[in-house]
Amino acid sequence: MVRTTSRRALGLSSALWVVVGFDGPVARASMGSMSSFDALERRAKSAYYARDLSGALDALTAIIELEPEEPVWRERRGQVYVDLKRFEDAIVDYDFAEKKYEKEYRSLGMLSNRALAYEGLARWREAIENYSEAIKYSEMIGAVPPYVLNSRGNCYNSVGEYQKALVDYERAAEIFQQSRNLSGAIYAASNAALMKVELGRVDEAIEDMEKVKRRAAGSVDMRAALAALYWSRGDEQRAEDNWNWSCEKINSGQLAEGGPVLDGCELYRDYDWLARIRRWPPSMVERFRKFISLTPP
Repeated sequence: MVRTTSRRALGLSSALWVVVGFDGPVARASMGSMSSFDALERRAKSAYYARDLSGALDALTAIIELEPEEPVWRERRGQVYVDLKRFEDAIVDYDFAEKKYEKEYRSLGMLSNRALAYEGLARWREAIENYSEAIKYSEMIGAVPPYVLNSRGNCYNSVGEYQKALVDYERAAEIFQQSRNLSGAIYAASNAALMKVELGRVDEAIEDMEKVKRRAAGSVDMRAALAALYWSRGDEQRAEDNWNWSCEKINSGQLAEGGPVLDGCELYRDYDWLARIRRWPPSMVERFRKFISLTPP
């Protein structure tokens, strides 16, 4: 049996009560005061929706004390731990829940979110394993979440398996596009273009980046990448044009006034952020460093 879930993106934490089916039936042990239990459940749910993660954690821990063998509460608390970036605690809860669930049962939300916890600990292989299992079961029901594909691509990128990363990014971009999720399609397509550079397919990468740049008017990312690539080819004017547009016309990375900040010009001067958080591959980070430092190609 496979449980379907939804997962919101990059950055990337899932909506807890959707992921684990909060409103679904849960087998309960006999208790003297169901009203007290129900109050804890309502408190956990409302706290999570209000982003009061500490409150949600306290309520779920109290529920677990009442029903210590019920796996669904561990799965829910695991997601709170993920959102709190307490990744080791999340994995403990997810592992407990997995052991308690029936052998044929698979929670897609738990698999992808446990992968996210492993990813937070830079345990890339374990993350890939869990993402891959989530993708396998998603394929069985005909609904592969593009966010999960993009996340597995990030992990392949982190272990230097750039071809596998490219396949995941391209597939994620295609699914995002089919579902008319423009921001997701742009992000995955940007990641794919970066992988092509690392694979030596620079001409293709530049062509793809130019396409993304036109579609994402308020994003610094591909303009910064193009600046680095054009500089590495000795095309200083194009490099400067792309970077100056990023820093003078965009800078904040906002598509619209008052909208969310997608990326920012100054962030790209932080090479640790560029490699570890934004996940640019090594050769792109080095190209960009040379551009910023005006090192001749």
